[in-house]
Amino acid sequence: MPDAAAVHAACRHIGEVVGTDPRYAHTSHLRVLVAGEPVFDEHYRGPMVADVFSVTKSVVATVAGIAVRRGLLPGLDEPLHAVLPALRDTPAYGQTWRHLLTMTRGAAVDGPWDIDAVTALPGGQVARVASAPRTDPPGKVFRYDNGAAHLLSAGLAQVLGCPVGEFAAAELFAPLGIADAVWPTDPDGVSYGFAHLRLSAEALGRLGELWRLGGQPLVDPAFAAAMTTAQSPGGPPEELPYGFGIWTGDGLLLAGGWAGQHVVVLPHAVVVTTGDPRFDAGPPARDELPPDWRPALELVRRHLLPVIAR
Repeated sequence: MPDAAAVHAACRHIGEVVGTDPRYAHTSHLRVLVAGEPVFDEHYRGPMVADVFSVTKSVVATVAGIAVRRGLLPGLDEPLHAVLPALRDTPAYGQTWRHLLTMTRGAAVDGPWDIDAVTALPGGQVARVASAPRTDPPGKVFRYDNGAAHLLSAGLAQVLGCPVGEFAAAELFAPLGIADAVWPTDPDGVSYGFAHLRLSAEALGRLGELWRLGGQPLVDPAFAAAMTTAQSPGGPPEELPYGFGIWTGDGLLLAGGWAGQHVVVLPHAVVVTTGDPRFDAGPPARDELPPDWRPALELVRRHLLPVIAR
């Protein structure tokens, strides 16, 4: 186990950099747990409960794993149009749960299907995502795909009988002792699958612990194993292999989101960083990040993970 004094020293150094280097000045929180116990926790700026951006995708995948354990989810290789018939006459026809979980549905993600353009719509956001033309055969190519996560949320709502956020409140957050979650929906009532779930750093640490323990006792064990195993080589933005809604490789798991939201899961530790970009969804979407901003994950990798790995 790492030396507590060394962990504190590394964390204090990270805090000094956050306070003096403007590239990291948006960093909001650093929290470290070792063997399930918090050993460092410091809030630098911004709201305590905030948008975790794409960490939302990892939480959606976790909800899917709970649904599998409850026998609610069809086989992962079943097409989503079986529960969302409106997809039958769209390019999304034939895309499976597995394709969405692994971001291999082979669809366009730019132009009208860029997620900022989608969320600017007053309604029909799931339909817009489903209309994205195919660029590759499903299951063949990883492409970072916000729309896939929103389709996944829409499909889960059908099999769960309620929005993902409502199910998660009772079946994921409550068992973990998380009471501060806020999960917005699109104009049609679908919980955002790609971002905008709001959580505290403490809540992210509790989720990290769940992932560290293989999803037990909430997530189906086989699903949890697949979720945390590389399903493709992955790629940008984290440049790691990708499982089900989570990055894996380099001896760790990583739930990552824009503006420095990261949950690093190691065999005996969890490290949480959050960032405050002062985001406004608009439209148009805007933020106050400097052009050369950097995620605190860089500092964690450089100064903290070598200490934790001792």
